[in-house]
Amino acid sequence: MGFIRDDIYQMILKSEQLADDERLSIFEYLSQKFSVIPLQGGFASPIDAAGDPDELKRMAKKLKRPIESGWNKWCENKRPFERKDFSADRAGIACGPASDVLVLDVDDMGRFWEVLEFNGIEQTLPPTFAVKTGGRGDRYHYYFKYPTDGKKYSNRSKSGCFDVRGVGGQVICPGSLHPETIKPYLVATNEDILDAPEWLLEYSSRSREIFTKEEPESTSRKSFPNTTRADTSDIELSEIISGEMDFFIANLPVSDDVKQKIMTQYTHGSRSEASWSVLLGLLNAKVDERSIRRIYDHYPIGDKSRQKPEWFEQEVERAKNLIAQNPIGVDMQLGFQSGSNDSSSDSGYSFITGLDVLNSPQNFEFIIDNFWPKNEPLLITGPGGSGKSVMTLQIAMDLVFPPQKGLLDRFQVMSSEHKVMFVQSENSLVGLKRRMEIIAKSYPIPPDVIRDKLLFFGKKGDVRSSGDINGDKLKHPLERIHGQTNFDILILDPLISFHDQDENSNDAMRRFLDKFFDFCDKLKVTPLMIHHHGKFRSEKGIGGGRGASAIGDWSANTWELEFVEERKDKDGNVTQVAHHLFTQKKARSYESNAKMMLQMKDLRFYPIVFATSTSAAAKQDVKISFVVEALKSMGGTTANQKLLIQAVMDLCQKNKLPKVPAKATIISWINSAVANGHVKVQDGVGGVKGYSF
Repeated sequence: MGFIRDDIYQMILKSEQLADDERLSIFEYLSQKFSVIPLQGGFASPIDAAGDPDELKRMAKKLKRPIESGWNKWCENKRPFERKDFSADRAGIACGPASDVLVLDVDDMGRFWEVLEFNGIEQTLPPTFAVKTGGRGDRYHYYFKYPTDGKKYSNRSKSGCFDVRGVGGQVICPGSLHPETIKPYLVATNEDILDAPEWLLEYSSRSREIFTKEEPESTSRKSFPNTTRADTSDIELSEIISGEMDFFIANLPVSDDVKQKIMTQYTHGSRSEASWSVLLGLLNAKVDERSIRRIYDHYPIGDKSRQKPEWFEQEVERAKNLIAQNPIGVDMQLGFQSGSNDSSSDSGYSFITGLDVLNSPQNFEFIIDNFWPKNEPLLITGPGGSGKSVMTLQIAMDLVFPPQKGLLDRFQVMSSEHKVMFVQSENSLVGLKRRMEIIAKSYPIPPDVIRDKLLFFGKKGDVRSSGDINGDKLKHPLERIHGQTNFDILILDPLISFHDQDENSNDAMRRFLDKFFDFCDKLKVTPLMIHHHGKFRSEKGIGGGRGASAIGDWSANTWELEFVEERKDKDGNVTQVAHHLFTQKKARSYESNAKMMLQMKDLRFYPIVFATSTSAAAKQDVKISFVVEALKSMGGTTANQKLLIQAVMDLCQKNKLPKVPAKATIISWINSAVANGHVKVQDGVGGVKGYSF
């Protein structure tokens, strides 16, 4: 009996002839063996590509992508299979421990055997489970067992020859249809999955290199040590240079920051910025182009350039032009990137032009989409008992284990590759344990994620601390722990416990916060802080809670959380249901969001969904809820009021209201949602109204 059951094997052979439901049955069967993930549906059209074969390939490549943000978590945790999530055209297999596979993806079999021979590797592969892709030519996926030795085996690519897909990678599963050729991915060898050859494990773990005969002889057959971020995070830079870097890199005329980046394996989403920084540093230091290409051919920094050589050539030309136009601006950029622009010294000050700003490699990006930008502080304010610590813990948990619908069912977490450090003074170890036990009832997180990615600062068996965060007593231990763990999110709960300034002094608080952010910038971490309101309702709002207004001025992103009590009229009828109100008070670099009405269950916040049995006197809240839920079903935005009205009607029918309201009634509901700040309205062309959150 083969690895794939015979009836499924026969279905795969004719999958292009199958009905959608039958192809989904193939994916469901494979989900018993692998961590199967949903991919984009559809096919690339030669008409849309205007006859350009390169454009057709680019279109097809986009259709191979996973549809879920943070999908790579399914490389280490098996994804539950639900048919409704999948397109019948194709599905993916998340490689790594969850699927227990490391996949060798060979683009050109003839060239592959030549490269093995050139590197002194036997020109055979074990008779393991293999898939012939639906692409053009003889392309194969060879499946091998993912090792259980505790090492991390990630993606690597030898451009034009083969790729290795490990943690952070995925391949299209058998039975899928290729987005360009519409041909099926077929099982080529229906055998059990076998152990990977030793050379493949060494290459994937970066303990050896593979070279082609076209590459410089001076570097051929050279082995480089494993230099992943995880392996070097707790090593001082001087130790990396002497123990990890070879003589060539250690003696380059560039900064230690550039040398460290050359030897670091960056994850997808962060490679471009690091590559650009290194390229500028090398060219600015007058390193010859042949040596630069050698670096990008053989060291971890060149991971993306080896996959996308055309992109790299464009980057080289862009960097050359930038240096030729404004070398001073390049010096400034390199200084900012390495953290060398310390405000306490004036020796490095100069200027950059507006064009330098536009050409800067630093791009605006979100940690949580339209909620929290990367490298910008986030401030959560509110009165005592409103749930600020609960909200912050939810944000942290969603960062390391993103829910499919996003934070609060609205804001997508862009990546699960985060480590969060809590520095807090109010919750004991016992209290924190109880909170996490309650949360686990409705939102369980794998133990290894909690162990590796949720960190709590403290001493002597406690998770509480206090003191000046800018003082050596706290700063030095945090720097040491950052070197050991490489956390990228730092949470202070609450702010008042971690400074010794006069909280009502604008001057003192601004200087404290600027110094704290310099500390975060040096560590390359993004801070989140909780700040309490004062005793009075007036001590709230855009000012950022109680105390100096400088706190709110300094914060780039401020959200306010408060509890709104239930209200009744004189007859005892409910006029306002109890809820938590989450309001964005400030968004410096993007358009602010509409406020959200939330409910808490098992110490997690969710958008309120009102039952149809809600009392008549509380209908105002119900009306707003229907508008909000309808807009969410439309993806959070619509350019046409008519479409929103219809969506509200559909929702009313779905909830089996006794009577579906008239159009004029629904318009009044929409106006109420706008007036109460839950939905935004924009005037379009010809007086057409659009809506969004």
